[in-house]
Order: sequence, then C-alpha cells, then structure tokens
Amino acid sequence: MQHNPSSTSLVCLENAIDRRPLTVSPDTLLTEAITIMGKAQSSCVLPTLKVPLGSVLMSKARTSSVFVVEGTQLLGAFTDTDAAWAIAKGMNLADVKIASVMRKPSITIALSESDDVNVLTALSLLRQHQIRHLPILEGGQLVGVVTFESIRQALQLDELLKSQPLSEAIASPVIHAPLTTDALSLAQLMMEHHVNCVVLTKTDSEKGIIPVGIVSERDIVQLYSLKLDLQKTQAQNIMVAPLLCLSPSDSVLVAHWKMQQQYVQRAVVSESSGELLGIVTPTSFLQTFPLTEISKAVEQLQHSINQFAAEKALLGHNNNTNLERQGHESHAELLEQLERNRLLTAIALRIRESLNLEAILKTAVAEVRQFLQTDRVIIYRFNPDLSGTVVVESVAEGWQPALGSTVKDNCFAKDYAQSYKEGRIQVTEDIYTAGLTQCHIDILVLFDIRANLVVPILQKEHLWGLLCAYHCSGPRRWREFEVDLLKQLSTQVAIAIQQSTLFEQVQAELAERKRAEEQLKASLKEKEVLLKEIHHRVKNNLQIISSLLKLQSAYIKEPQAVDMFKDSQNRIRSMALIHEKLYQSKDLSKIDFAEYIRDLTFNLLRSYKSNSQIISLKTTVNDIWLNIDTAIPCGLIINELVSNSLKHAFTPTNRENQISINLNSDGDKNFLLIISDNGCGFPQELDFRNTESLGLELVCTLTEQLEGTIELDSSTGTSFKITFSEIGNLGRNN
Repeated sequence: MQHNPSSTSLVCLENAIDRRPLTVSPDTLLTEAITIMGKAQSSCVLPTLKVPLGSVLMSKARTSSVFVVEGTQLLGAFTDTDAAWAIAKGMNLADVKIASVMRKPSITIALSESDDVNVLTALSLLRQHQIRHLPILEGGQLVGVVTFESIRQALQLDELLKSQPLSEAIASPVIHAPLTTDALSLAQLMMEHHVNCVVLTKTDSEKGIIPVGIVSERDIVQLYSLKLDLQKTQAQNIMVAPLLCLSPSDSVLVAHWKMQQQYVQRAVVSESSGELLGIVTPTSFLQTFPLTEISKAVEQLQHSINQFAAEKALLGHNNNTNLERQGHESHAELLEQLERNRLLTAIALRIRESLNLEAILKTAVAEVRQFLQTDRVIIYRFNPDLSGTVVVESVAEGWQPALGSTVKDNCFAKDYAQSYKEGRIQVTEDIYTAGLTQCHIDILVLFDIRANLVVPILQKEHLWGLLCAYHCSGPRRWREFEVDLLKQLSTQVAIAIQQSTLFEQVQAELAERKRAEEQLKASLKEKEVLLKEIHHRVKNNLQIISSLLKLQSAYIKEPQAVDMFKDSQNRIRSMALIHEKLYQSKDLSKIDFAEYIRDLTFNLLRSYKSNSQIISLKTTVNDIWLNIDTAIPCGLIINELVSNSLKHAFTPTNRENQISINLNSDGDKNFLLIISDNGCGFPQELDFRNTESLGLELVCTLTEQLEGTIELDSSTGTSFKITFSEIGNLGRNN
C-alpha cells in the first residue's frame, strides 16, 4: 500500500509523535524516577477541568515511562511496569540507580528515515516487539515517542470500530482479587500474571462474584511516590470506581464512546451471566485487530477523502470555467426552485390548517428527504441539560433507524450551543475533513453519517432543537439552495411548534397568570437562597478539609511532606475563598476578583509567616469581576506562583523583597495577569513547562484550560506573564 508521506496523509508518522517524553540521567535513583512518574501522573488529570478522554490518554501514556539519556544519547527506558515489578519484589529503590535496571530500547526510529516509516509501520513494530513505547530519534537525540495512545489519536478508524464487537478487542485476561487485598499484594499479582491491572470484586450470595473497581500498575506507582505503606493500604481505598461493565456484543466504537462519557480508561467485558471475559481500553483494538484490516480501513478512508477533495476541486474548476456562460437559470434549476417553493407553501398551509404538531413534523421531514434525495432527515429536540432525542425521522431503506435515540454530547453545551442560538448553520461535506471534535465524530458515526446539513430550530432565544439532513452513503457537497431551503423550513417548523404550544397553554393561561407570577418570584428567591447556601456549605466543607490536612501535618516529621500538606491547604483555601465571595456577592454568577486577590495573598503571607515578615506585596488590579469557571483556575495560578516566590525567590540576606500582582482587562473580556518578584530569579537550566514541580505543571495545565498563553521573564527576578479570556466568552469553532 502506497502512502503520501506529507502531513495531510492519515498515516504520516509526524501525526503520531508525542514530543514531550519524560527523561532522567543514568545516575538517577529508582525512587526518584518513580516519584517523577507519580507526580507527573497526578498532575495530568484534574477531574474538575473536564479534560477530553483523548488528552487524558496521551498524558497517561507520557507518564507511563521515563527515558534514560546521557548528553544527547538515549541509553534506555524505565516503564510503570518495571516500576511495579521493582516495588512488588521489595527492592530497596533508594539504593538502586536507574541505569542498572533500565531496559535498552529494542528498536528506535530515526526521523531521517521517516519517509519509509508511517503510523502503520510504527504500530507493527510496537506489536512485533511487544512494547508500548517506540522512541523517535533525530540526529541520535531523543525527540519524541510513539505509543498506542498517540496512534489512536492519529488514525480515524470509526468506520472499522463501529462494526467490530468487543469480543475481538479484549487485550488482556481478567485477574481479580477481593476488596480487602492490600496494594503490595496487588502489585505482586500483576507481576505474577504479567498484567497491568487487577479487577476488585465482592461476593454476593445470589449473583456470585461482582466486579466493583480496578487498580492498575500506575496506581501502585503513584501510591509509592506518595510514600504510603503499600502493605497497609487496602485496594478498596484506592480503586477506580464506579466500574464500567460492557457486553461482548457491544461495538468497539460504542465502548469508546461510553468510556469517554464516563471519563474512564478501562472497562470490564462480561457475559450476561456475570462471567468476566477480559479488560478493554480505548487502544486495545490496536493490539488485537489484524493489521490488514486496520490498513484496509485507513486506505479506504484516505482514498475517500482524496477522491472527494479531487471532485470538489474539479467542480470548482468547472464552475469557474462556466461562470461567464451563466446568464440565465437552467431548466433544471427552475424546476428545483419551483419544487422548493411548492414544498414551503405546502408546509406553511398545513401549519395554518392543523394543530397536530407531530403530523406536521413527520410530513416535513419526509418531503425534505425526498426533495434533497438524501439518506436521512431528522428533527432533534433538546432537553434542559442539552441532551436530546430524535423525535421525528425519515430514513431511506437499508440504514439503521435513529428515531427515539437519546444522545448526550458533552462537547455540545460547551462548544456549540451558544452559536446555534445565534443562528449558526452547520454545513459538513465530510465529517473526517471538517475539523470536528473526536466526540462529535464518534456520535455521528454511530448513525452512519458521512455528511450533514444542520440548522437550528429556535423559539425566540431558546434553542428548541435541530433540523438535520444527513447523507450516509458518502461525502456530499451541499448546494446553496439546499441550505436556504432547510433554513426556511426551520422557520416554518418553529412557527408550528410555537402555534401548538400556544394552543395548549391558552386555555389555562389567564386563570393561572397571577399564581404563576407569585410562584416564579418565590422560586427565584428560593433558588437564590439555595445557591447561596450551596456556596456557603461548599466553602465550609473545603475549610474542614484544610483543617484536617493541618491536623494531619502536625503528626508528620518529614519537612518535605509537611510542605506538600501546606501547599494542598493553600490550594483548597483558594477554592474555598471563591465560594465565600460568591456567597457574599449580590450577583451569584460573578465575584469581585480584586477583593479576592487581596484576601488570597493575605492568607498566603500568613501561611508562610516565617518569610513574609520581610516581604512586601503590591497588587494592582482593576475593577474586574469573573465567573466561577474562570475564577477558580485563575485563583489557583496566583496561589501557585505567589507560593513559589514566597518559598524560593528570596534569601535571608535580602532586605527589600517585593512580590507584585497586576491584573488588567482590555474591556473585551481579555485579561493580562503578571506575577513577578525581585528575588534571585528562575534557574536558567530549568524549563518551567517540563519540570518535576507539581505547582508549575498545574500552572501550565490551568493556563491551557483558560486557553491562554504563559511567558517567563527572568532577566530581573522572576516574572510570569499570562494572557487569557473568560471561559464563558471563549470563541469556538466546530
């Protein structure tokens, strides 16, 4: 099979390279290497950030190994499997250097040879050598790594995955243990059976063995990095739960979609009788499916994309060539226009004559599908939580019906809802070339959709639903008059919906109006009180957690551990302070961020009082109000950077030490945050984006969440410059 080596090819190796591998020197002790892996892993996933599953998988893959380098030369690798093995063996990791236990790479790829190596070749090498990390070298220097997770990100295999059952994707057997098993015994079980996770079970007198959670080798590594006693730590206290259980008849694509919805990375496959068949991950199929099938699916998709692009280019060329000759509409175009007008007139007439909304909508989708000669036309109605149901459908023979299907797209509310409320029309000629998010593609593929035309159905400012025309048999170029037809029809459908709704309400409206107004006032008052109470209770609970950490730290003798507890306390206080400000605010949607910064920095100075007596703090903040989604990550960023300055910036000999915080807005919801000090400066040899510091890793992750940028200036002291926009006002494109 011949492949285009350019970056536009689906199988281009560059698309699958993760260029941020963790590295250590050969004299690094095992305990230090494992700590690095554990810290990096713990900073990858913050549940409140709602990071997409694809990004989580890439982060987890990155932290599952460290590469040993000396100078520019790659010497070997040490994985979480190796770490779990060393822990299970009871080795004294504090006395062992990583060079003595690392594994030399069984194979590497040089970028100079990448024209002959593509993603499928890399996948074959991973499977052939039974490894999970394929180092990529440039000039002999490690520049990246290819993993099953990065290959999953690069390849669009939805057409293949939707037709393959989970029974063909099971990558590992099920090893299970009781809930009361200690963590060290679990590590020994993994080593004995050569698996990377253990399913935790409980016994029921009627149902027998029931799976309730999973512990992986990465969990063992993280526990060790936290210096916990593995023999005294029971599995039920560390397991990942609730456990996602799937049927072997489910398709791989459905399984991946469910894992994405529940933010889990492993699922158990079991029979209806309760028999555990195996464990699957979002990349299991890459290790089990025949390479010929994967290659064929990629080739077909690439061919389809190339063919569609060529046809589109040819059509554009022909249109330009014929432009000068188009003086009048052709006979066919006139017929299409007449048919479109007939269709609109007929539907408008039905709306005037009938109040049966369901009959009107069914007729509308049937006639639209016939007119457009497409495979499926639906009307999709939203629920209050922006999940939705297909309420009306017309579908061509041979395609799976979608009527009554309910879909919860986590990306929709965040990325697209507002733009559809503003009249957005989605025209997609091919879902694989339109830049859609992976979660969106996964949902479309479940219903065999390849091209779509989507217009909103609005009730004033309310997004009632969507009118969707789908082409399933292949890509399709939607013509302008087809887009215009659907847009006009959505207006007619909106009128029908409004007319039906008004008819249902008019009988009781006058009698109920006064009572409804009183109920509305009481409800709003109750909700306001409830929201205030929620924020108050959340603040109290966070303060209780902070107090518990403080009490626990009193029993800890190691200074490093005490510092970790203090950092955790400060992070919790920064979030608790947000809820306290919301509780005190008249506007429950925003807080006065200038006042918040003053209170936050006062608490930090008091927390580090041994240093703060000789440090002055200067804040310059305009009248800025932020919503809670923006305030929490921004507050955590300020907490981390100011804490770093208090802990590391100043020496005892300095007398005039100052930390400055400046936050300004351009008036268009764009913000500039500068946190600086006049201390000893940031070490030149460190890259703040790739350090072992949880705090700096958290700052970088939170900046990405705000879709902002961060810069470091260490010419005079240390100065971090962060630009970001309020999360609720970020522009997004589908």
